[in-house]
This record gives sequence, C-alpha cells and structure tokens, in this order.
Amino acid sequence: MPVLESTLVAKPGSWRRKLLVQGWVCLVFVFGMLTTFGLWYSAERSFQLDTQAYFDFRVRQMLESIDKRLETYQQILQGMHGLFAASDKVERAEFREYIAALHLEQRYPGIQGVGFSLIIPKDIKDSHTQEIRQQGFPDYQIYPSGERDVYSSIIYLEPFSGRNLRAFGYDMFSEPVRRQAMCYARDNDSIGMSGKVTLVQETDDDIQAGFLLYLPVYRNGLPHENEQQRRASIVGWVYAPFRIKDFMAGVGGERAEDLHLSIYDGDQPTEANLMYSNQAEPPSEQALGTTRLLSIGGHVWTLVIHSDPSLKNRLDHNLSQIILISGVALTLLLALLIRQFVVRGQALALAAAANQELQESETRFRLMADSAPVLIWVVDANQWAIWFNKHWLDFTGRTLLEEIGQGWLESVYPTHLELVVKLLNWHFQLRKPFSVEYRLRRHDGEYRWIIDTGVPRFDENGEFMGFIGSCIDITEHKEMEEELWELATTDGLTGFLNRRHFLVRLQEEFDRMQRNKELQCSVLMLDLDHFKRINDGYGHAAGDAVLKHFADIIRSQQRKIDVVGRLGGEEFAIILPDTEVSEACVFAERLRKAVADSALQQPSAVIDITVSIGIALLSASCRSPDSVLRDADRALYAAKDGGRNRVVFLEPGSSECV
Repeated sequence: MPVLESTLVAKPGSWRRKLLVQGWVCLVFVFGMLTTFGLWYSAERSFQLDTQAYFDFRVRQMLESIDKRLETYQQILQGMHGLFAASDKVERAEFREYIAALHLEQRYPGIQGVGFSLIIPKDIKDSHTQEIRQQGFPDYQIYPSGERDVYSSIIYLEPFSGRNLRAFGYDMFSEPVRRQAMCYARDNDSIGMSGKVTLVQETDDDIQAGFLLYLPVYRNGLPHENEQQRRASIVGWVYAPFRIKDFMAGVGGERAEDLHLSIYDGDQPTEANLMYSNQAEPPSEQALGTTRLLSIGGHVWTLVIHSDPSLKNRLDHNLSQIILISGVALTLLLALLIRQFVVRGQALALAAAANQELQESETRFRLMADSAPVLIWVVDANQWAIWFNKHWLDFTGRTLLEEIGQGWLESVYPTHLELVVKLLNWHFQLRKPFSVEYRLRRHDGEYRWIIDTGVPRFDENGEFMGFIGSCIDITEHKEMEEELWELATTDGLTGFLNRRHFLVRLQEEFDRMQRNKELQCSVLMLDLDHFKRINDGYGHAAGDAVLKHFADIIRSQQRKIDVVGRLGGEEFAIILPDTEVSEACVFAERLRKAVADSALQQPSAVIDITVSIGIALLSASCRSPDSVLRDADRALYAAKDGGRNRVVFLEPGSSECV
C-alpha cells in the first residue's frame, strides 16, 4: 500500500519517527490477526450450524423410519382385523395360511408373530378348555391360574413354533401393563400399544424388553359406535408381540453409527423405564443431543438421541483450518515484510534510496497478495477499484485493466448487482467493516457464491483512503444448505412435499383465506385402491414403481400453483388454490380417468391402478386446516365405500357426501 508505507520511512536519529513506525507494524499485525480470527470464527460457526442441521436431519430420518415401521405393523393387524370381519369364525388353518402368506420373518424384522387372543367369560372357561383340547392340544390350559371374572387366552399365534409355543393359552388380560393397552384398544376401536414388558416367549438366552400392539375384534353384526357398545360386543384382539432389539434392527440405515439412541417407556427417561439403547458409554460434552416423544396407541415413548463423534466427519471441516493457517501465515509475512521495510527505511538517508525501498516493499506485498488463496481487492476513497490480486484475475478470467474502476461489477450476478452497489455506497459513508454474500462469474461462465469481507483504510493522519477486502468461494456450502432443505421438506420417492411441509403449506393457505374472506380453494385427498394387494402380489419394488407412476400422472395434470404432498403410504393430498368445487371436481375426474387409463407396464406383468378421491372446500369459515383434511378424508372413505375408483365431494358443514 504506497500511501501507508510512505509513512514508515524514518529519519535517522528521530526517536518519535521510530516509535510511530513500530506502532504501524503492531497495527498491521493486530489488524491481520483480528481479520483472520473473524473469518475463522465465521467458518467455525457455519460448520457448527451445518453440523446441527445435519444432526436434526438424521434425527428426523430415524423418527420417520421408526414411525413407518410401526405403521407397517399396524397395517398387518388391520389386515387380520379384515379377515375376522369377513367371516363369522376364522379357523386355525385359515389363520395359519393367511399369516404364512405374509412371510413375516423375511419382510418384517422384529415381529415375533401375529396372534389372536379370545375373550372367555368365567362361566364357559371349562367348555372352552375342552373344545381346544379336542382340536389336538390335550395339554392346553389357560394360565396363569386363579379365579377371575373374565379370562383371555392366546388361541392362535403364528408362526406356531419355537418361542411362540410358550405363549399358547396365556391370559394377557391378567397382566396390568398388557390389560391397559387391551382396554385402550377395545374402548377406542383403534390400535393400542403396551408399555415395557417381558414377553412370555423369552427364554434364559438373550432376554430383551418387549412391547405389544393390539387391535380389537368385535362380534360381526353388533354395533360398536360408542364405548358401552364396544365393551358389550368385544370378541378378542389380534395382536403382535415385539422384542425391542429385533424391532430396531436396521432402523438407522447405512449410517446408523452416526447416532446413539435410547428408548424409554413413558415420558420419564429413567433407568427403570429404559427399553433399548445402542450407546455403550455416556455421551461426550461435545455431542449434540435431543429428546423426542413418540405417541402411538395411547402410549408414549421417550427417545433420547445423541450424536457420535463420527457424525462431524460427514461434513467438510477444512475451510476454517485453511482460513486460520493462511491468515496467520499471511499476517506474519505481512508484518515481517513491513518490519523489514522499516528497518531498511531507517537506514536510508536519501529520498531516492527510500523511494527504491518503497517500490521493492510494494512489489513484495503484491507478490504475497498474489500468492494468497483468496480473492483480494483494493478500492480508493472515490469508490474506484485500483488493484486486484492474481487469484481474483485468474478466477474471473479478466485482466487488471478490465477490472479496475467499475469494470469488476460486470462479473456480479445481474440480480445481485443493485444490492452490492447500494451496500458499498452505504459503507463508504459509514466507513465501517462489512460482509456480504453474492454470486460472481467465474472464468468458465459459472456464477459462484462468494462471501466478500471489506475493511476501511486510513492513513497516519486518520484520513479515509478507501477499502481493502477479500473474497472466499462458498458455493459448496450453499449447495449443501439447499440439499439439506430439500431433504427435509420433500418425499424421497415421489419428489412431492412430505407430510410435515404439506401441512405447513396448508396452514399458509388457511391463513390466506382468513386475510381475504372472499377467497376459497379446494383440498383433495387421494388413495390408491387395493395398494396392499399390489405390494403383497408383486412386491415392494413394484409398489414403489406404482407410486412413482402415479406421481408422474399427477404432475402431468396439475397446475404450477397447485401443491401436492404425500401424507404416507399410498395416501396423497392436493391443494388447488383459488379453485371452486365445480372446477375441483372436473380436475379430480380428469385425474381419476387418467390414472385408470394408464396401467403400469412391468417386465413380468401389467398392473392396473385406480384411485379414489375425496374433495373438501377450504374457506374463511372453516374452523382449522385439520377440519378440512378430516372432511376430505371422510369424502375419500365415502368414495372407497361406494366402490372405489370414484370422486366424492363433501358439502361444507354437512355430514352427507355427494
């Protein structure tokens, strides 16, 4: 810097000049170190934020994996429930054949089996026991023994071998933890999940904590609309027992070692409530952690999750180290050069010798700046760019003559140009440091994200001389932020919004309705008909192909303003902004026909698919977004009950579908 360095030439014998020179050396050193520390701290902070974002993303992945696995097992029980609903009595052989077709051991890890527990009033206990013994089980009896008003007994359990033989005849209703879950399922006509238990299937080898899922079976032909009717018509429960370690096998995916998970029964993470943990040692102080509650079937699990040190290795931590090492080296070199120049300058008596030394020092400074791994620029007090280092010129592919003045602005991304110019004007007035992110065109034509940091320059008299600054390429960091956002908001299979983000968009649309009472839109709930048959008959790979095929059909029919989300499994939802019901019905019918006419061609088969669609109206008079989803869901199930492959609209505030 010529103006700065010219003040460093000391006259021989002038102690004041020497003191001033030493002060400038210290100032340059302190400024360089502070700038280096600021850039290093910014990079470290960015790394910590990226680590936290990646940790939160992996936690969401794990929770969704556990929730999806539980949802899959609930569907198995729903299928068993349908088997009992379709028959006055399900025989043992029929039960065995149905379960065998599911291939539990190959497709559903962690599940011990699927069974049926029968309610047995006290007065028919003996006759029931005799009936089961006559079926070829002479040693059958209900246990534990003792007098009770009502008994239950596991009469069906498949696979009926190994550990499961120990559960035959067990009265689960006699044990308090299981009874609580069975009563919840019975009274609410829904899935009930038990607390932490030790399964009767356990032996002395590898004892694990366990839990059970229950779904009530009511007597066919009897009403069960309320709690009293359900208790009167209950026949028994289809249920599934799980060993927790077997259940959790493979949940974390390929990078399961990144997270340590502990599952506690209930909402208190105590040692007595611990069901599962894959963490051998306590987490370190540097580990990230979170606690989440998972509620299913009237019961709560507390999930305590900590990061493993290996999680940070997934991210690039080199940037802050490069900044720190380069900044310290650059500062030391700069201080050394200035010190060297000062020592030599003090020995010069003639102005010509001082000027020559000044030119040599400036050359060394420029050589050092040209070798720095960052883009460096200098602007004078008139906002006129006067110099750029070699790394800048190599990056832009332009010459120094093209860049000086205002020429460098030609490489700024057009939509960012106004922001950059306004920020420079503002900080030239304030004369304070600044930092801004924008895109700069590289020599190959690609616009790269950079972070530009500038600090003001002053001479020995405090006069403002302009700014000096440096730029770092942060494109990879920006791309990783965008990728994390996409993974957190979209469904990986179909590319549509996931359930959480779709509900956020629905809430935004609802808020828009509240601000403008005249607006209205339509909400569609869609469900692929007989999707479970496709999964069971052709395999899950074919099921995924059907979902992708269905997603492509939706994209071919939707408008750009329509919002599509996958709520789970084969269930989708669509928001049609500013669309009346009549228009929504036309859209839905067109979509339904397109699906029915577009069978999926597979190498081994042609899979016909149809869709049922329910429509509800979203307007300012609606109570909440959830109420609109429930209305659309009711309309959807009306379409299912009406024969499937049809469109049904639910009148606002009405219980009737049209």
